[in-house]
Amino acid sequence: MDLTRIEGVFSGRWPGGILTVDSHTAGEGTRLIVGGLPPLPGATMADKRAAFEAAHDDVRLLLTREPRGHRDLLAAAVTEPCTPGADFGLIYMDARRYPFLCGHATIGAVTTLIECGALRVQAGDEVRIIVDTPSGPMPCAARMRSGRVASVAFRSVPSFVWERDVPLDLSGIVLPGGIRPGVVPVDLVCVGGYFVMIDERALGLELSPEISRALIEPGMRIIEEANRQLAVRHPLRCEVNSVDVVEFHGSRKTPHGSVGVNAVVYGESHLDRSPCGTGTTAKVALLHRQGKLASGRKFLNNSFLGSTFTGMVVEESEICGLPAVVAEIEGSAQVTGLHRFVLDESDPFPQGFLL
Repeated sequence: MDLTRIEGVFSGRWPGGILTVDSHTAGEGTRLIVGGLPPLPGATMADKRAAFEAAHDDVRLLLTREPRGHRDLLAAAVTEPCTPGADFGLIYMDARRYPFLCGHATIGAVTTLIECGALRVQAGDEVRIIVDTPSGPMPCAARMRSGRVASVAFRSVPSFVWERDVPLDLSGIVLPGGIRPGVVPVDLVCVGGYFVMIDERALGLELSPEISRALIEPGMRIIEEANRQLAVRHPLRCEVNSVDVVEFHGSRKTPHGSVGVNAVVYGESHLDRSPCGTGTTAKVALLHRQGKLASGRKFLNNSFLGSTFTGMVVEESEICGLPAVVAEIEGSAQVTGLHRFVLDESDPFPQGFLL
């Protein structure tokens, strides 16, 4: 097969296109946009996020929906940073919206850009990088082994518990096993955006891979009910004023101590395959607020796949009088492919679709 001819004809018929490098972090996919877009205007990453949404939402739809993507895929665009000293910026997006922050995609982006040679790194066991995000800059440490990225740890933006044990009426929602939970206590935690967090014991169920898909539909209903019944707002960022994610969480005893387990539902009815980077941050912030996790003590969080993130509180602070923490979350990512996406003029689905 003459690959040179194929590449030449392809480039002639479909010039340009969007260049991405795909990866997965603990099983959760990231589609990193590295080429094909003009520079984004904006003095802040929030401005750049708004500029992308205004001018390039067609790209989000093209890459995160079928037939090129799917509802379970998160994409991120690499941009110039706005914060002095930052190495690059990220604009996150999925099939539904533009999340303010995404931990697994940050780990995937740092891994990808180092592994592909886009970031110059010095020889050593650890590479320090600052990633600029719409929620603020996040220092990252890429832990190296034999010249390859073994894992990436990011330090979250300050995260906080907004309210604890708030009653949420879930009448009419049916959980796996036919459970009808009624009114349950939930916690509201902000990690870039807001999570509604529900302990499995409050629902009378046990989180397991067997019920994973059955959590998606009620999970989306719970997000709707949280936004209908409860009010959230970030003390410093007026654009953060809705609940976007639900996290079902619990813990398991092991011979080596207790580990977390969770199921995070968000986007267009998507169940996170990883332990969720921001979700693990939210769990660490909540456990710390409950007095169950001391600063500097490591917490292991598992996904339904058995993949893990490690988290711990590394700094305590406050936001407008609310106790806040900076958490460090560590996980590993692997590159899965290099892609150039094009849109044929005869394609009947220029904005993709979801089934």
